[in-house]
Amino acid sequence: MDNRSLIRAILDAGPASGRAGQIARWILPLAVLAFGFWLIPLTHTCQLACVPGDNGDARFNNIILEHFYRWVIGQDRSLLSPSFFYPMPGALTFSDNHWGTAWIYSIFRAFGWDRYQAFDLWYLSAYLVNYLASYGVMRKLHFSPLASAVGAFAFTFPMPVIAKHGHAQLLYRFLIPVGVLCWQRFSETSRWRWIGWLALVVVGQFYISIYLGYFMLLLLAAWAIVQWRLEGWGPSGWFRQWGSWREPSDRQDLIVAMCILFLACIAFVVLMHPYLHYAKTYGFSRGAAEIATMLPRPQSYLLADESRIWGGLTANYFTVPMRGEHQMFFGLGIIGLALVGVFRSARRQRWLALVSVVLLVVLTLSVQGYSLYLLLAKLPGVNSIRAVSRISLVFTFPIALLVAMGVDAVRGATPMWRVLVVFLGVAMVTESVATHTVHFDSSQAREQTKQMVTQLPSPLPEKAILFNPSQADEPFFVTELDGMVLGQELNRPTLNGYSGNLAPGYEPHSQNYPCVQAAARIEAAKLFYAQHLKRRLPLGAAGPIIIVGNASCAETEAWRKMPLTDAGKVSLRIESVQRRGDHYEVQVDVRNDSAYALNTSTSRAQPLFLSWQKVSEGRTVDSKAWVARIEVGGHGSLLPGEQRSVSFSVPVAAGDGRALAVNAVLEGRAWLSDYGLKPAFGSLSTEK
Repeated sequence: MDNRSLIRAILDAGPASGRAGQIARWILPLAVLAFGFWLIPLTHTCQLACVPGDNGDARFNNIILEHFYRWVIGQDRSLLSPSFFYPMPGALTFSDNHWGTAWIYSIFRAFGWDRYQAFDLWYLSAYLVNYLASYGVMRKLHFSPLASAVGAFAFTFPMPVIAKHGHAQLLYRFLIPVGVLCWQRFSETSRWRWIGWLALVVVGQFYISIYLGYFMLLLLAAWAIVQWRLEGWGPSGWFRQWGSWREPSDRQDLIVAMCILFLACIAFVVLMHPYLHYAKTYGFSRGAAEIATMLPRPQSYLLADESRIWGGLTANYFTVPMRGEHQMFFGLGIIGLALVGVFRSARRQRWLALVSVVLLVVLTLSVQGYSLYLLLAKLPGVNSIRAVSRISLVFTFPIALLVAMGVDAVRGATPMWRVLVVFLGVAMVTESVATHTVHFDSSQAREQTKQMVTQLPSPLPEKAILFNPSQADEPFFVTELDGMVLGQELNRPTLNGYSGNLAPGYEPHSQNYPCVQAAARIEAAKLFYAQHLKRRLPLGAAGPIIIVGNASCAETEAWRKMPLTDAGKVSLRIESVQRRGDHYEVQVDVRNDSAYALNTSTSRAQPLFLSWQKVSEGRTVDSKAWVARIEVGGHGSLLPGEQRSVSFSVPVAAGDGRALAVNAVLEGRAWLSDYGLKPAFGSLSTEK
């Protein structure tokens, strides 16, 4: 075999044969993979010196992966309840859990790489398996080595995928082509074993990412519908094997398929039950308005803001909400190659691929606020899928099939067509390489954690709970994630937490003192346990709290009962009194300027209430005339420095006085006006 025959075998889009063909089957895909891998994902990691993404979602994904590894080696006792958002249960279900790929990260950690290096290797592994799986599937679908390699590049490295580099949980998509292959084998044979394997593949993609698993189902549904309408292979073909169940081979095949389906269902329940349970417990859901902001617009398919080639155009001429989720432009190269496949290929599958993509685009498209998808979003569970624009990550595969068809279609064509395909292939690679990504320095991240450790007492108290307080000059997610990383590094629980959902009461309050912020979260946890779990906090869950950069909060005044001598530091102000027929509508502001948290929950001892009485023009109150109890309400205790607005009604009666007086009482303990609080007054006579 001479060099000329080898080169011809590598570059020929047709089937490879002989020794040259055997070498081409290995050299060509590996060369394309190495080229794309070196220029794209490896540069994202700065050759393992940085972490792709920002200080937000990239670090969050790292924390979830690290939690899985810690659980595997026994450092974290609960898989579903990590050490962050402490002591709230089920915090792993607030977002993707990475169960499908965290074992890859864990292998790298077990071999000695630290959390940031293991994350980079896990990130790179996604591109590797995506390419190999898509290439293998295309070869199974009888594409040439060259077409399969170019199609696999289009599936693995397109601009919409690179734009999601900060959401690395969306990178592992290798089961999508495998699922399409399973369906195609089912359509060719009508044997249900392929449906069984397809079910396992789909569930596997759900384990990798619930978003991608759900969108994969939509793709398969669109593919099946199009195949039914265009090729006539529909329900009668789907259930054909059931008609021959008396045949031993068919009966055995059906039994195997049902067993596999049963296993897939069990695996799916194991994955989804915790999500459904905790979504109901916490009341998590996505409203239609929130989902609508992330539905693709027509202009979404033209957005590529991070492209050094197209970014200037798309940034200046198109406006969409939640812009970062709408980077869906595939580029001139991929679109051009796909169109060549549509118009030049003789394969029937081109219509399956094209119309499936069109159906998904039509289903999810939002035009002037109207979208068919909003009807689908009303279904239970579906309303948890917020970023619908991510569906572009799934129909990359039918588009990649069209690209492969385009390459194969020019075999034997005129030189002009071959030159066009080469030009479009070069454009595809150039557009992907020219897509800008962000990263953070892993060495700086390590140093940040070390600096935080120096701000803690040494040694840490036994059973200490860590908390990194919010800062007014820093994004809240940065401090929350800093605290989460610190907790993992020191093997301690932390009150900090950041995820797709937040535990109730764990919102940042940078205006409050650090110990007050910690007290608010513990109070929120107590209220959640009492109201939703019907039990007390776990023993030891309230402290000692160790604040980064501050002393322990175990003895802070905010945790103790307010002495009555500080009652004068609680103030009341009547904002308005409005006559509404037979009653007055009253609004009162309550402010706590003491150093103590005041309980406002009626389920706990000595709650704070308001009370009122009508007084004469001299505004002299009668200590025995305070008649009603008005709940202060709100979420948790009234913390130091906090102010709340309370609204209530007062009936109109004959002989009403000239004013309304409002007082505060710690029920079962004392009237605060007896210890320094000044009642608030508002006029009744002038308000009609």
